Amino acid sequence: MKKANQILNSVKSRPNFKSIHKYSCLNKLQALLPARFQKAIAFFYIRNNTLFGGLSHPGYKMELNYNKDLVKSLLKELSFIEQSCKETFSHIEKVEFFVSKYHTKPESYISNSDPKYRELAYGDFEIQSSKDELTEIFKKIREDILRNREDN
Repeated sequence: MKKANQILNSVKSRPNFKSIHKYSCLNKLQALLPARFQKAIAFFYIRNNTLFGGLSHPGYKMELNYNKDLVKSLLKELSFIEQSCKETFSHIEKVEFFVSKYHTKPESYISNSDPKYRELAYGDFEIQSSKDELTEIFKKIREDILRNREDN
């Protein structure tokens, strides 16, 4: 029985799944970049012998334009180390970066910031209302106070 990685490698090596292989090589390139550049680059793609990098924020554009040589050297090293990525990266002549408006923003978890306080009231007040509606409301308030004291 074949292992999962063997099946995936055989699928990636087929000609009709060439784009999957190219995408995995581009992900390997992004993983080799320093952490601040990994966060800056939303995606890579190749078109007309040019590697394009979509940036997640305009502030990174100038910094990455100054560091194009780093990306080019990583391309050469990755094509040397990973022979399977050699054909993907061998024809790249230029590296360009642009600010993308179509990148996916990571969903951030918003925690519940409501502070939790323990109940300070005891619920031992007298109900001095003559109306039945108000008496019922005060009884519900007393029950809520007692329930909150039990929870804490």
